[in-house]
Amino acid sequence: MHDARAIANFLLDYADEKKTKVTLMLVLKMLYYAHGWHLSLKKGPLVTQPFEAWEYGPVVRSVWEAFKGSGKKPLTTRAQRLDVVTNSYSAAREPIKEEQAEFLRQIFDAYGHVDAFDLSNSTHVEGSPWDVVWNAPNGAINVGMKIHNDEIRKWFSGKRAPSFLH
Repeated sequence: MHDARAIANFLLDYADEKKTKVTLMLVLKMLYYAHGWHLSLKKGPLVTQPFEAWEYGPVVRSVWEAFKGSGKKPLTTRAQRLDVVTNSYSAAREPIKEEQAEFLRQIFDAYGHVDAFDLSNSTHVEGSPWDVVWNAPNGAINVGMKIHNDEIRKWFSGKRAPSFLH
């Protein structure tokens, strides 16, 4: 498992290689799809932080906080994290094995050109993990609006995985 900010930075670095502009909303949605397909196909979570149900779909709060000032503009910086030993910030980076790197590049190639709002709308389908939390029956409250990995895994496992991920 990885820090979601490190995975976001990997996707942004790959976007730069492809000369593609990526907004915060798009990186959040690609992160969600990568995590969901990873849970389903690789049988384990990709990122350590939980996804939360927000108005425009699933969000990892630490990634949103890292880029919240960007608005709808393409991201040009990288997510930072605090090193408590040196008390300084640096780009969130982690070693990523080649198999996972290839998986992430495939996710980007599949979803990086899709409109972020279209991806957001696809996370809002009735019965989706986001919907289960956002529209909980009987007004049930989910503290932090956390979307549990079991719900995400179940949802993605019930879908046909894109052929490039096999």
